[in-house]
Amino acid sequence: MPFRLSDIEQYGVPISFLEKGQIQVRVGPCSATFFTDAKIHLDGRHYICSGQIILKNGLKLRANFEINTHTFDFLERDTVRVFIKKERAWFSMNEDELYDIIGVAKTDALPYTWLSDRPLDYHHNGPYPMSFL
Repeated sequence: MPFRLSDIEQYGVPISFLEKGQIQVRVGPCSATFFTDAKIHLDGRHYICSGQIILKNGLKLRANFEINTHTFDFLERDTVRVFIKKERAWFSMNEDELYDIIGVAKTDALPYTWLSDRPLDYHHNGPYPMSFL
């Protein structure tokens, strides 16, 4: 189910999304603080990022997602949400409705790559694959 901005505004749903360039780092099981460093450190911490998803066909979508730097797979795929401006909603990459709205078949979209708005402190500059498996 997409997170529609109108629902978030009307009902005060306790969820928020980061704006372009924002990053948070988890500092506890239920809390995070804004991260201000120029690069995301590979220090074993968990980061919540704004960024973009680049579909297999080249379409770029504004996104929020979480990465975990204790592994080189980084991206936690179940956290990826993309913003579709005309719908004013955030969609999971698992929602079939997303592909209907953007007019792209899943086979033309997946696998995707991703980039956070701030670079990882890593020798490879990205974009990064869904996983390194």
